[in-house]
Amino acid sequence: MIIKVPASTANLGPGFDSLGMAVSLYLEVEVLNISDRFQVDHVMPDIPHDENNLIVKTALTVYPGLPPLHLQVKSNIPLAHGLGSSSSAIAAGIELANHFGKLNLSDKEKVKIGAKIEGHSNNIAPTILGGLIVGTEIDNHFDTIKAPLPDFSLGSLCTGI
Repeated sequence: MIIKVPASTANLGPGFDSLGMAVSLYLEVEVLNISDRFQVDHVMPDIPHDENNLIVKTALTVYPGLPPLHLQVKSNIPLAHGLGSSSSAIAAGIELANHFGKLNLSDKEKVKIGAKIEGHSNNIAPTILGGLIVGTEIDNHFDTIKAPLPDFSLGSLCTGI
């Protein structure tokens, strides 16, 4: 089983903390096998390799009956650079719990769980739903709307000046 979730940015000008957008960088979690203990293989510095890993901690929060797993994690999402690396880990943990717990969570339920863990929905919602998301939180109730996002590309031109 492989779980692939995108990075996101919520630093979108005047939409700070209410707008979020998925971007084309990814965290990938491969379940290698059920094991006698949690083992998370990765090459990221200062990230736990055991049940203290955010992916595993999230999965255990959502589904305490999760069996110990051996996971391989690959990511091209830079840590602590405003691209929602923790939201990606949380989303992967929710998906892991959903699969092994046979929870059949809706996307709305996944966003609600992720927002409660993360404390806000601006990164977790686009990570789970994709695209551009407008979100709000009132009295610990999270609401999100997926906004239309036109197909576009960005480029730059160097004039030599």
